[in-house]
Amino acid sequence: MNQNSPYQNQTRARQMTRHNVVDGQNGGVVVSSFAHPSEWQARSQVVWNMDHTELPVQAYAVAFNPNGVESFEFLPMQAFYWLENDYGTVPIGQNSHGLVRMPPRPAPNALAELVIPYFRGDRQHLRVTDVQPVQSLWQLFNDPPPQQGESLMARVEYVERGHDIEEEFYGVYSWNQGQQLNWGFGRLFCFRAGHGQLNHMRHLFWQIAGSLQFNPQWNQLYEQILQGLKNSFMTGIGGYYDRLKREQATVQQNIANNAQINAWRNAQVDASIAETQQTIQERSQYHYTPQEAAGDALLNRTPYYDPNNAAGNPHYVEGNPQYVKTDGRGNFRTSDDPTYDPGHYEDGNWFDATPIKPGR
Repeated sequence: MNQNSPYQNQTRARQMTRHNVVDGQNGGVVVSSFAHPSEWQARSQVVWNMDHTELPVQAYAVAFNPNGVESFEFLPMQAFYWLENDYGTVPIGQNSHGLVRMPPRPAPNALAELVIPYFRGDRQHLRVTDVQPVQSLWQLFNDPPPQQGESLMARVEYVERGHDIEEEFYGVYSWNQGQQLNWGFGRLFCFRAGHGQLNHMRHLFWQIAGSLQFNPQWNQLYEQILQGLKNSFMTGIGGYYDRLKREQATVQQNIANNAQINAWRNAQVDASIAETQQTIQERSQYHYTPQEAAGDALLNRTPYYDPNNAAGNPHYVEGNPQYVKTDGRGNFRTSDDPTYDPGHYEDGNWFDATPIKPGR
């Protein structure tokens, strides 16, 4: 059996505790729970976007060793679609109703070229060392087999804060051809350790993966909300064309109302980014030592707070550029031009990134 198989029943005595993934936007309903070593810490987040009528919720969870580099992450679904004759109304790579428009790729290429760069693209010396199939990964989560799909793993290596990291990504690749081709990766998770330690930690990581339990009440709630969004969307399309024919003034008022809603939503997102940035800043400020700062200077790099990194890991910028911008979602841009604004060329709410300073 493949050494990466999730069905090796390796267990060791270790005290575990459970973490609940909570849907704070729906009254604190538990989405799922999983076990992790009691000396580790765990974080999770459930985010709804009611404009995304195809995939309105994204869930993320991480358990990590606060005194090491080991961690395990349950990652949000990576969902794509392809429609040949949409005449370019949605550019390739842009999100539409929760799905990203992208031509389909073979499963190994999609995992190595889309999924891994999305989550680890900012790591130093990132390289994919292996991609291979695994057996029926959906059985680990008691899921029915997809009508069309396969299970994959990819092994990557990179450098983070001076540590050589080995990490493995797992997911179920599936596709469904209807009026459009929907495809992507579900049940994504990954685990990592220091160089040469991954195989030693594998039994624990599979124990965490196999401990995931879903709340059927939340699943039912999700299906109800999803169906309601789809019904409203279809009704809204018909109503839009009727209103357009009957009363242009009403359409203009709706556009103005939507602009106000979007402005409010952007303000909420900016506030959330600022709060997350402050939390990460306080955590990173405590751990970032003068010795680490000296090491970064020798490596000709500058660490910046990354509000998108739940584990509090910094983003490194080569050299010491005068101006560094981030959109709070893991993307950074640098320049020595004081008038540079990536918002003129890219989507997102861009703001000044904050450099990490050594604590006392």
